[in-house]
Amino acid sequence: MRVTQTMLTQTNLKHLSSSYNTLARVQEQLISGKRIQKASEDPVVAMQGIRYRTEVREVDQFRRNVSEATSWMDLTDSTLNEVTEAVKRIRELTTQAANDTYESSQRAIIKSEVDQLIEHIGSLANSKAGEKYIYNGTKTDQPLINMEKLKGFLAADPASPVTIDEIYMTTPVPDKLNPSGKIEFEVSKGITVQVNMQPETIFGKELFEGLQKMSGLLAKETTGGADLSAELDTLDTLGQNLITERAELGARANRLELIDNRLQDHEIIAKTIMSDNEDIDVEKVIMELKSHETVHRAALSAGARIIQPTLLDFLR
Repeated sequence: MRVTQTMLTQTNLKHLSSSYNTLARVQEQLISGKRIQKASEDPVVAMQGIRYRTEVREVDQFRRNVSEATSWMDLTDSTLNEVTEAVKRIRELTTQAANDTYESSQRAIIKSEVDQLIEHIGSLANSKAGEKYIYNGTKTDQPLINMEKLKGFLAADPASPVTIDEIYMTTPVPDKLNPSGKIEFEVSKGITVQVNMQPETIFGKELFEGLQKMSGLLAKETTGGADLSAELDTLDTLGQNLITERAELGARANRLELIDNRLQDHEIIAKTIMSDNEDIDVEKVIMELKSHETVHRAALSAGARIIQPTLLDFLR
């Protein structure tokens, strides 16, 4: 077969074009740090990359859920601690007032502090995490306690009595979509953790009725030390209930910490697998680039020798 100058030129140009494409591909890999730039280059790597990226995003979302749940629980524990301390202080004041040497005027001073502590407990019942009320079940857009009604409840004015039900802002009607009143965050695939406390277990009628009764006894001039001492058991029960609820909350918080540790490990593993699937070996790609550059230069040099660019070269 006769090899013409045109054939040499076309063949050389075809191989040079292929060499340029190879150099461009390797340079893109080096610049982007990724094995492929388009799914068509390696569909298997592309599909696995989509799956791994989905897994990483899922773990990231779970970790954000854990962070939000932890913040909610930390605030809950903090407010419960304040409520516990307030009840403890009310018990101390009651014990102090149970001394029969105290006059009604002195007990009135103690009642004033007790009422302030009860109102403080009511304000804690309206605590918020961000824009959400944390002690009103699923009705996170509404406060639990009407503070004005609570003051009226403590005053126990016969002319305008306030019942225990009236101090609550919302009627305790179960949510049709979530009758349990639980707020749960998904912290792992198929795993949910309750982050809120049921309002009736923390700020139920028993708490405010017991505290209001104590305030009322301090207001009566006929109240004796034995009457106040008899109510200490009620305060002990209220305090123990709060401790029990805090213990249950702490158990959930500990579980949440374990889940977060597992998610951290899962995230590292998922990102490592994704990197192994998509990322290049930089040293290997650099060596490949240098090799292709050497071949390309040799091809250019050979082409320059074989392809005679002018008519004068044929006349020598």
